[in-house]
Amino acid sequence: MKAITIGTQVSAAAAFIAAFFFATAPVQAEDLNAVYQQGRAAFYRGDMATAQALLSQVAAANPKHVETQRMLGFIRANHKPAENTLKNQYATVILPKVEMADVSLTEAVEALRALSKNASGGKVTPNVIVKGEELGQRKLSLTLANVPLTEALNYVTQLVDAKATYDKHAVILSSQADSTGSTAATK
Repeated sequence: MKAITIGTQVSAAAAFIAAFFFATAPVQAEDLNAVYQQGRAAFYRGDMATAQALLSQVAAANPKHVETQRMLGFIRANHKPAENTLKNQYATVILPKVEMADVSLTEAVEALRALSKNASGGKVTPNVIVKGEELGQRKLSLTLANVPLTEALNYVTQLVDAKATYDKHAVILSSQADSTGSTAATK
């Protein structure tokens, strides 16, 4: 009799475990399908970063899902992840008001540094290098409102006939004559 009780307890436990797994399996499949549909929607709207994150989850759970593998293959071959570049970082800083009258480029750059630091709550202080003393002394006047830092830098460089190059750690302002002279020399 004791053996039957143990067998019954084991059978009941096995039945409970089986019922648990069978009850949760369809929910997981439905969740996986929802993730796939979200990834597919992101893919077709062009949000490749989101699509890759979602479809990678689907591929991990079901590596043989052909459509998922096809979309992930396309993303890997054609989509380069967005880098957190200096230009992207500067574009997020919105300067509420920029007013400069008859200032040198060097003074304008210092003003943009201060405005950016204030607008970003101290998080972004642009690193801008002015190449050449003559360029730094060129005068400009500018009035802008609610403009990204990148646009303010573009306006400043255009007003003094300069060129802005975004490097990994700094924006380098150089004379247009320098850039055309070096291009002519390398041709």
